[in-house]
Amino acid sequence: MSKKIELHQTGHDWVQQYKYSAAAVVGDLVFVSGQVGVDDHGKIVDEGNFLAQAHQAFRNIEQVLSVAGSTMAHVAKATIYLVNADDFEHVPGLRSQYFSDPYPADTTVIVSSLARPGLLIEIEVVAVRRGSIQS
Repeated sequence: MSKKIELHQTGHDWVQQYKYSAAAVVGDLVFVSGQVGVDDHGKIVDEGNFLAQAHQAFRNIEQVLSVAGSTMAHVAKATIYLVNADDFEHVPGLRSQYFSDPYPADTTVIVSSLARPGLLIEIEVVAVRRGSIQS
């Protein structure tokens, strides 16, 4: 049985040059493309400031999830890419700010660089749509 794939964008013009969708929804699953510390105009926020970029990446995830019919409370899996291993010390605090117990499954990967020079963090998530979780 094949499922229809819905593709979602955030409406930011600068994204078009990169030829990707911000989220793909298959059934109740929402796959969010890696989000980085850029503002609505595609400008890196506070270059060199890990926490500023991390908070912006999470805000971008919240925005994409909203467009795709989900929320941070519905995230099942997060993958975090860091350019600097020393920044991992901030990751548990970030998780507690944007997620709640029980926390989503998580993988953190240290990479040599990201798609654009100056980016320090990229986060991708998999979530479920609102209303698809039963207690």
